[in-house]
Amino acid sequence: MVRMLPCHGRGREFESRPVRQPYTFCVRLFYFMVFYVYIIESLKDETYYKGFTTDYEKRLIQHNNGESDYTSKKIPWKLVYVEEYTSKREALIRERNLKKADRQRILALINSSRNLLRKLG
Repeated sequence: MVRMLPCHGRGREFESRPVRQPYTFCVRLFYFMVFYVYIIESLKDETYYKGFTTDYEKRLIQHNNGESDYTSKKIPWKLVYVEEYTSKREALIRERNLKKADRQRILALINSSRNLLRKLG
């Protein structure tokens, strides 16, 4: 006669459902993405373009390579202003705000201590 184990098997060879491990606290590493709001100046006609990105140096290269329809007509571009944000939402709100700024406000920002480029040297 074959003896049948109870449904849970009490830790023996057969389990009808997975054995649950006791809860252990696990530390997870989170990768925080940085977003940048930037302003570039056209060396052709001294106009400004404002945008946001995760890599402002790469984005400047794309603008100067004509990879953006709007900026391709005013090449070459020079990076004049950068701000750093930890959320995409904040960066988008700031970019939208800067797009409404007049030339005087843009010039004040470029010369302000908020400009990451001034801090980098």
